[in-house]
This record gives sequence, structure tokens and C-alpha cells, in this order.
Amino acid sequence: MLSEVFSELDFEDAEEALRQRDLRIEVLQAQGWVCIPENLYRVDGKRVYLLTADVPGSSEDKTDHSPRRKTKPTRPDHAKSKFERR
Repeated sequence: MLSEVFSELDFEDAEEALRQRDLRIEVLQAQGWVCIPENLYRVDGKRVYLLTADVPGSSEDKTDHSPRRKTKPTRPDHAKSKFERR
């Protein structure tokens, strides 16, 4: 996996940072990478453009990174609490 940041502060302006990120995406995609662009903002309001890329079929690709909903653990019916009435 690869992550690169293109900050408005590192270039003449935000448009140039965005243009450089998009050019980098084209280069990586031509090499077979799968790219995910994101537009972020820093606390001070400056724009930051993020590029995340991965090679298809890599071991990290097989790991599910999707957010999971927390579920309440269940206990078997036979494990009753000592506070439950019968």
C-alpha cells in the first residue's frame, strides 16, 4: 500500500497540488496500481490532497478494512446470570 500527500502549502496554490496529485494517479494507474484520491482539509483550512494506492491482489487487498458495527456479545442460553429470576 502506498499513501502520498499533496499539500497546498507545498505548491504555489491548491490547484497545483491537486494537479500534481492527479498526474501521480495517472502514472501509478499506468503501472497497474489501484488509486483512491481524497480531498482533505487541515485545521487551519488549507487543502490537502491524499492519494492511496495499492497493487491489485496484494495481501493487504484481501484484508477487509471496512468499518464494522460493534455488536453486543451474546451469551449462550445455558449461561444465565446469577441475578436472573427463574
